[in-house]
Amino acid sequence: MGKGGIENRVEQMKTDAKSYYAGLRVGGVYDSRVGAASGGGDEDSDTAVAATLTAGWQAPLKGDFGFRVDYSGYADFHQDFDEYDIIDQSISLETQYSVGQMTFSLPVAFNYAMEDGDTDYNKYTVSPTLTYLIPETKQAVAVYAIGSLIDDRDDDLEFDEDAEALGVGCAYLWFFNGGSRVRLSLDYQNSVYDALVIDYDTASVSTDEREDDIIVAGLDAQYQLTDIFGIYVNYSYIHSNSNVSLYEYDQNIVEAGVALKF
Repeated sequence: MGKGGIENRVEQMKTDAKSYYAGLRVGGVYDSRVGAASGGGDEDSDTAVAATLTAGWQAPLKGDFGFRVDYSGYADFHQDFDEYDIIDQSISLETQYSVGQMTFSLPVAFNYAMEDGDTDYNKYTVSPTLTYLIPETKQAVAVYAIGSLIDDRDDDLEFDEDAEALGVGCAYLWFFNGGSRVRLSLDYQNSVYDALVIDYDTASVSTDEREDDIIVAGLDAQYQLTDIFGIYVNYSYIHSNSNVSLYEYDQNIVEAGVALKF
């Protein structure tokens, strides 16, 4: 959420900024670790075709206050692990208050995710964000907090694991050559699940709840060949620590393809 918000702030710096936007990305993905049940290693990597649709509307600013609504939809189709095909949709409402180069925003989002055609989870997130627009540049930095409630919708109650998550993050954005841009981000999140710790290797059960600590580092670059058409590359590195060995892993995700921007 904070990563998307920083782009909105810089876009609004333009004198001819539009009140709406839409974008479509279609590309290929390499994932070094697919699915929650993967055990690591080359046998768990896969490629996929992915598409991302984004759209948003920024209310005309009245003084220092603003408001916007955003939609994002993502779908992928794996080559080998089609049971992990994902459709993930979110909508967010964001209030804004600006003082000079600083903008405080409060996005509130609802996220609906499906895996292999079935409902996987609902997520409710609030992400207070502070964005600083670097004077006389098309650059910005943002820091944000993340609080989420995850409502797991697994049909098998044994694997239905609701969770509460808290985290922090930061992002840097640089626009260049018209609408081209580079974004760097770093997030940390702690999630506590209402499920007991189960060692799947030994079938032992603990009275402790499952707890994950995840760090995500990201690089996203998009180069506009025209005002509408461009190419993009996205890389994410995910490091997870958990008191359940199954959820301790390192994951690399690389995506590249073509992008349309309206």
